[in-house]
Amino acid sequence: MEFKVGDSRRYGIFPDSLNNRLNPKTNKPLLTSLLDCAEKNQFEIEFIEGFYDLNLILDSRKNLSFKFNNSEFKLAHITNEKGARSEHINFKGKLILSDSFGSYYSDHITVDSLIIKTSTRKSLEGRKSRGCHIYKGTNNLHINYLKIQNLASGSEVYENNHAALAIDGLRENPTYITIDEAIIESSDRHGVYITGSQNSIKKLKINSYGQGTTVYMSGMQDSDRGEERVLSGLWINRCNDCQFDEVEIHTKNSKGFPLKLDEGDASRPTFIKLLKMDVPYKDELILDDILTNVLVKKIELVD
Repeated sequence: MEFKVGDSRRYGIFPDSLNNRLNPKTNKPLLTSLLDCAEKNQFEIEFIEGFYDLNLILDSRKNLSFKFNNSEFKLAHITNEKGARSEHINFKGKLILSDSFGSYYSDHITVDSLIIKTSTRKSLEGRKSRGCHIYKGTNNLHINYLKIQNLASGSEVYENNHAALAIDGLRENPTYITIDEAIIESSDRHGVYITGSQNSIKKLKINSYGQGTTVYMSGMQDSDRGEERVLSGLWINRCNDCQFDEVEIHTKNSKGFPLKLDEGDASRPTFIKLLKMDVPYKDELILDDILTNVLVKKIELVD
């Protein structure tokens, strides 16, 4: 059977198969050879539905487009590890990751649908989800739909698991990060931690947080030592000119503060247009810094 140009099977990469082999012509891993070819010849890479026992590593890659269809990988990282910033990367369709999604020093990234969850395969190997980390030097990244099933804790392997969704980076904080909808089903630590400027989330729902332990937890960017251990659903810190249209936080079965409003530039306020909570509002539910620049416009009680 002949596969069309761009179909990963044409290049020896099949779902539910052994894909860590070398390309006989390039003597490089099959996936690396496919990325090189697509980058050079400018064609879209397509992965049909199934589990690919691979890490999708895009180091200093440019002008790449992928089409996923419930395609599952271990992790996806977009970086500048080979010297240049990665830029103009487009993920179409539904991508499922069993470990994590991460980016740093990258520009103009678009993601259609991203699901991060601990798969049955990974659970058997003793590894769990490390969530989504949009890190320093990431600019102009857009996600249409993001769902994070869980974030793990409990061993040194997860010391840098700070929040199911973390957007941070000391002195080089992410900018123009936009997410249409994000759902955090559960997090052992913080639900969402966000810093930076000109970032926005239209709809954010956090179903549970603080479900694990802070033992082995390392410090967090832009915070004082020890603050990371005061868990929360949503922690907004040094976040300027940012906006949340709708935030829903379920705190009945969670541990910690629903909301931490940390310091920011008062001349560049951040707004939460609508905050929904499953418990009646009380001042003691919110941990706010005297220098916070976050304004909550409206609060509603939900079931």
